[in-house]
Amino acid sequence: MPQFTYPTPSAPPQQMPLYVQQQYHEQPSQHYGTYSTYYLNNVMKVNAWQAYNFSHPSDLEMVFTQEMQKNPENNARQALQAEDLMNVLNKTSSIRNFYRLNWSREMCSIMIAMLDRSQDGFMQWSEFLELQQCLVAWYQVFCQHDVDRSGFIDANELIRVIRHLFGYQIQPQTLETILKRYSRVVPPNSRCIIAFDDFVALSVRLRAYTDAFRKRDSLMHGGAEAGNCTFGYDDFLRCVLCL
Repeated sequence: MPQFTYPTPSAPPQQMPLYVQQQYHEQPSQHYGTYSTYYLNNVMKVNAWQAYNFSHPSDLEMVFTQEMQKNPENNARQALQAEDLMNVLNKTSSIRNFYRLNWSREMCSIMIAMLDRSQDGFMQWSEFLELQQCLVAWYQVFCQHDVDRSGFIDANELIRVIRHLFGYQIQPQTLETILKRYSRVVPPNSRCIIAFDDFVALSVRLRAYTDAFRKRDSLMHGGAEAGNCTFGYDDFLRCVLCL
């Protein structure tokens, strides 16, 4: 069986088409909603280091750097892998105390994939910082809707967040599919509830899949968006299997 290896750091980066380099969440869309507005007006203004009770903005970068330097491969790329991100989230006391959650390697892998614009499987500092901004913003939203502090929000609250706060333009049938995938049914009255880690998994995939679809929509329609596109089989697998 052939051995897979990552490209060496000295190898020149492959030139990517402009449409791949762009961040498609930066513009609202009549087809995909206004989720870009939420990210620009809320997520990008979060000071994660303050939320984690660090004394200075550089403290968060120091956490990233210290973890990165433990592995020569990471250090050569100035980046982290999923195991390293898991260590940062689970073993940095101020971050762990903020979320009170044990992050899995699988969850860390999909969070890296959401922001992996270089498509190298690693998370650079700028991507790490953006992820922390996303996580803090999502946690604050989740806590605002978790009125009884149970650690869960219900189905109606989740739908309001997705459609009215985040601004995704999603049809009722798709929302029903989302609830089946990410909620659990509990008594009384067969309530649907969602935990924070499932909320994060959904938020990551909604953003990543929407951006991936929009990229292909724009490419297919000469820079415009029509709300549809055609996927090749291998292209589809690359999109979904990385998450």
